[in-house]
Amino acid sequence: MENFKIRRRTPVTYVQSFGYIIVIDLKAQIIGLSANITDVTAQPAHSYLNQPIAHFFNDSFSTQANKILKTVQKLLHEPDGRQILYDTILGKRYYLNLFRNRNKIYCEWEPHQKQSVKTVQIHTLTCFLEEKTKNVWTSVCTSVRKIIGFDRVLLYKMESSGRGRMLSECSADKKYLGKQFAESFMPAETINFYRSSSYRYCPDTGNENIEFLENGKHTDLLPSLLHPFPDFHINSLRSLGVVSVIVIPIFIDHKFWGLLAGHHYQEKAIDLQTRQLCTLVLQHAAHRFDSDFKQSQLKYYNQIKSFEVNFKEKLMNSNSTNAVLVQNLKMLCRNTKADGIAIYHAGDVFTSGICPTPVQIEEIIKIINPLHKKPIFIDQDFASKHQKEISSFLPFAGLLSLQIAQRNDNYILWFRKEKTDRIYHITSSNAQEEKASCETWEETVINAAEPWDDKALYFVQSLNELLHEVVILKSKEHEKLNEELIILNNELETIAFTLSHDLKNPLSVVKIGAQVIYDNQDHQQKWSKTILDGVHNIEAIIDGLLYLLDKKAYKFSKVPIPLSNMLKKIVNEAKILYNNERCTVVLGKILPVWGEKSMIYQIFLNVIGNAVKYTSMQEHALIKIDSRQHNKCLYYSIKDNGIGIPKSFIKNIFNVFNRASNSRNFPGTGIGLSLTKRMLEKLDGKIAIKSTLGQGTTVTLSFPLRTKNP
Repeated sequence: MENFKIRRRTPVTYVQSFGYIIVIDLKAQIIGLSANITDVTAQPAHSYLNQPIAHFFNDSFSTQANKILKTVQKLLHEPDGRQILYDTILGKRYYLNLFRNRNKIYCEWEPHQKQSVKTVQIHTLTCFLEEKTKNVWTSVCTSVRKIIGFDRVLLYKMESSGRGRMLSECSADKKYLGKQFAESFMPAETINFYRSSSYRYCPDTGNENIEFLENGKHTDLLPSLLHPFPDFHINSLRSLGVVSVIVIPIFIDHKFWGLLAGHHYQEKAIDLQTRQLCTLVLQHAAHRFDSDFKQSQLKYYNQIKSFEVNFKEKLMNSNSTNAVLVQNLKMLCRNTKADGIAIYHAGDVFTSGICPTPVQIEEIIKIINPLHKKPIFIDQDFASKHQKEISSFLPFAGLLSLQIAQRNDNYILWFRKEKTDRIYHITSSNAQEEKASCETWEETVINAAEPWDDKALYFVQSLNELLHEVVILKSKEHEKLNEELIILNNELETIAFTLSHDLKNPLSVVKIGAQVIYDNQDHQQKWSKTILDGVHNIEAIIDGLLYLLDKKAYKFSKVPIPLSNMLKKIVNEAKILYNNERCTVVLGKILPVWGEKSMIYQIFLNVIGNAVKYTSMQEHALIKIDSRQHNKCLYYSIKDNGIGIPKSFIKNIFNVFNRASNSRNFPGTGIGLSLTKRMLEKLDGKIAIKSTLGQGTTVTLSFPLRTKNP
């Protein structure tokens, strides 16, 4: 049985028919050419395959063959060389475009059009180059339309999401201006096609393409201007009635940014020089836009630097970083163009604008904690991705978060509400057919938020670096403070030793003297004097200690203290301590108070502890905690339905060791409210009590509002 070797046929390659192309290798031999070469030569096109390029040019461009072949020889030694020549073939003028791409040299030529660059086009170009305008893209669309005389010129910008938007349009109806196109309109291979050349052009979308003949090896025609448009785009252009089209890619900072497209509804050829003029106009516009954009960015960066200086001063002058962040919530929200912002700190939440509830924020923190591999987390479609993990409907779509000082319980969260977009789709009804038709339709898309732009991310990154720097500086301050506290602790130990040692002697004397008087009346006068001397010694020691304590007292600064999490802990501890687990505690509006954290904790511990303790005998114990702001003061009310206080005892309620007659069955020393009153006075605050025996008690705490540390 004979062995047959099956030879696979190379897929047919096509090029556009408005020009001609020959591709040669680095040995100057023809490896591919368009079938329409027969228009300019008497020999069959395929007969030139694998022949030296000199044979073709000597046959067809005899008068200019020498000059062309010298250019070819030059390109063989220049990896990125390019040259445009002019020649006459059979009495007709042609542009001959020769260039090298990697290991191949491409020779393209096309007819010279009568309407090459005219005076009016030069005038249009001059006006555009000299024009000062705020919207460079509107200006460039207008100028290009004047130069080529097309019905419609559009400017399309690619977005980071993969979608695109028509930023500008110069036409009679502006039917595409502002429209957003789906990601499918510009897939990666299509973008690669447009970006691989300075422009793409088709004078007649209805023309049949010409076969490109090859010597068996596939030739990459992507660098060629004669490469056909992607089937999907050419079919969509046909379905829209577009006959002639030119597309020029836009690069900003060497990255593909978008493209300019010219549409005409009749066949219209554009001369090579005119097309080059259009690319020049667009390059100038892109350069101007890039320059203006960078100037705007520089101005913005300078504003951020100014913000950093002022904000750093505020942070360094405050004992609480979170307090400064809370005070500047609206500014932090405005600088990212967010719709809402929240500060989350150890269970306490502070918000401004459109925000989730505190419960939802707790749930969001649990979701993003594992996702925070870097300090900044960003998601423009967070809500739709994670709504199932949240207990109720989220009022936002996009999320931007910053983890402060690498702490899992301290975040800044920015929120953006969902936006509604009309997305323009173009789909091919039958991609297999050569003349496939296309269908256009629009879709309403919800749930995604406006993407967080470079300015927002730059601001958050700057804020992150600033907070990191401040935390390091403050940690050094804390080390110094710890050293001072160690010294203070040593002094307190000395005071304790004094109390335990120095007071023993005079107290012993007083004790002995009292015993002698009790046993022997004859020595009453002598020992009375001894007792008085001992008492005077005790007073002197106590006065000295008080003076010492007053001088050594630690001076504290008042800062806003978040209470939500603190009060929950106090309530839970009090319920356990007084065996009152069935007590219902209702937390209303919980505002931060200005003070010192340990003192604030002790104040609320005493008051809430009393409320829980004195309702422990009630069958339906109820405590309500709420706050309000009025006349530069913050008021907290703690109301219970406990045993109440006798009216006659209210006036002595703050005296130390005094306890009401109906409190004997409850544990206590009678010093809690006295201590609370003194701590409040140190904070310039007040305490008031209203009570009805057998019905309950309401304690009102007032704290002065502060915007700065004293």
